[in-house]
Amino acid sequence: MLNIEVQMCGLVLTLLLIFFSMRHERTGLYSEHLFHISLIVSLCCITLDILSVIGISYQDSVAEWLTVLLCKLYLVSLLTASYMGFVYSYSDVKKLRDNKLLRISQLFLEILGDTLIMISPVYYYRNDRYVYSYGPAANFTFMFCPLYIFGALLITFIYAKKINPHRKRAVRAWMAIELLAAGLQFLKPELLLVGFGETLGMIILYAELENPDAILDRVTGVFSHSVLRDYLQQLYDNHRSFSCVFVCTESEWRLDVALENQIKLDMVAFFGQVSSAKLFRGTGNDFVLVYIDSAEQDAESRSKADIAVIEQRFKEPWEGGNRIDMSVMYLPRHDIVDAADELLAVYHYHRSELNEGANELMLLGDYSAESIREFKTVHREILQAVSDDRIEVFYQPIYSFEHDSFVSAEALARLRDSDGNIMMPGRFIPVAEESGMIESIGECVLEKTCIALKDGRLRELGTDYIEVNLSVAQCENAKLASIYTGIMERHGLQKNLINLEITESAVLNMKNILIENMKELREKGCTFSLDDFGTGESNLNYIVDMPVDIVKFDRSMVQKYFTSERAKIVMTASVNMVKQLGYKIVAEGVESFEQLASMKELGIDYIQGFYFSRPLPYNEFVAFITEKNRRPVLGTALG
Repeated sequence: MLNIEVQMCGLVLTLLLIFFSMRHERTGLYSEHLFHISLIVSLCCITLDILSVIGISYQDSVAEWLTVLLCKLYLVSLLTASYMGFVYSYSDVKKLRDNKLLRISQLFLEILGDTLIMISPVYYYRNDRYVYSYGPAANFTFMFCPLYIFGALLITFIYAKKINPHRKRAVRAWMAIELLAAGLQFLKPELLLVGFGETLGMIILYAELENPDAILDRVTGVFSHSVLRDYLQQLYDNHRSFSCVFVCTESEWRLDVALENQIKLDMVAFFGQVSSAKLFRGTGNDFVLVYIDSAEQDAESRSKADIAVIEQRFKEPWEGGNRIDMSVMYLPRHDIVDAADELLAVYHYHRSELNEGANELMLLGDYSAESIREFKTVHREILQAVSDDRIEVFYQPIYSFEHDSFVSAEALARLRDSDGNIMMPGRFIPVAEESGMIESIGECVLEKTCIALKDGRLRELGTDYIEVNLSVAQCENAKLASIYTGIMERHGLQKNLINLEITESAVLNMKNILIENMKELREKGCTFSLDDFGTGESNLNYIVDMPVDIVKFDRSMVQKYFTSERAKIVMTASVNMVKQLGYKIVAEGVESFEQLASMKELGIDYIQGFYFSRPLPYNEFVAFITEKNRRPVLGTALG
């Protein structure tokens, strides 16, 4: 009985791994390619191990040169297996993959090691059932293999942040097993463990990363969304031209689960029939088709032709007579962006703009990439500005007809970018709202407004309160009242000095949460304004229920008052109704004396607009009201 039981187990396990890893369609990822090469090397390694043991055991029947050759080829396969482990370890690190010096050096070491093994003598030992090889050739193997093993381990630590966590764990476990098996076999040559250790390493890689089932969508059997990014990035890295078709359907079909799954399977079968593209699941119920240039036809021509067929098929019912509406996002050229992350960001960003089920075709061009780049640039500026305390507050004065002076101001966020320039709100506010940073900005504005108010100077100059805007996201936050109360109390500020502005859209979105917050803050002393009144969907429907003190008419509505007779009628009626409810009114966007006079005649209480002043930094605002409030602002000018 030969001592090859362990090797036979390893051989069976390796063959099983090859079978299970080859039975599915492959993405062609670089790491997947390396894994399959490593599997073949592992198979060769353990097969040569078994054959060398047989050759040594039956040396009377086997030519000596053949036994020596088998022993040396086995040692070469061990070194090659370690070499593959080293190469696999940095498959996620493009910087190392593209490093020609590294590739040449590692290949040189491999060739040198193989050469030394092949030209050096090898001896073998046989005692009953225990046989093994030793000598200079084996020593060179045990000298070169650790170089690759320790090199692979070192890479997983140096480039830890750039390597997939699963790959990092798998490579470390693989190399640790290799070291342990090699150490034991070096100390006890009769323990032929190295080949089996290589098999265990392959099992770990398969379990952690390279199991094809792990990258397949469980329902449809196509490649999952999780592997799409890696596949696209490899196309970029290899400078391959490609196109993408994103078939976008409603996120919820509201059908029986079994029926939904059957429809998805029918869709996959359809895509497989009409297209030669790689098929992936997108987000929700989307599918992504990736077309690569071929010798027969370029990717753009193939994808364009398929879109027409796909659109026609979705006009027909699926299983059970159910129609599934869809829209298509089409990327004809890969080079509108430079990397997979950017491409997927464009997909997700513009996916949210699609009118689900509208059967529209959205072409993703250079403008799409530019919009996402702008979003990322502004988002980075916001994050850095919040971190570096570069959010500033400007104050736009608010004039009172009753007092003929400036009694308030609206606090407006301004962002000073990394170059020291002021970024206007129209650029950064939408990004802040979409990214979730608007709450941090709002809290920062309140904080700085509290600091401006607490020394009492503004009160002495006639400022009764400062208006601070609340974003829709803040109005949806059930903890808004406690957060804002905490900020004001931290600065010892009287709550009646703060008037919080809410918008109609906030009222529409989360009315119940907002009203609870408003009640709690009003009990503390805060007042409220309803901003942009008349521009939302609610018009007058919600104002009856809202505990507000002031209603603000939006600039667009004020300007239409002077250009449209119908708008004039609507605004006049609205003013009368708001007045009867007992609220004060602010007119925004007043830009001329004639407009000012008309607003007074209409019964408006407060004026905010460029006629008096643009928004001002704090020191300029203080100087402004110091100068203006020394005496009546208009006097008898308006009668």
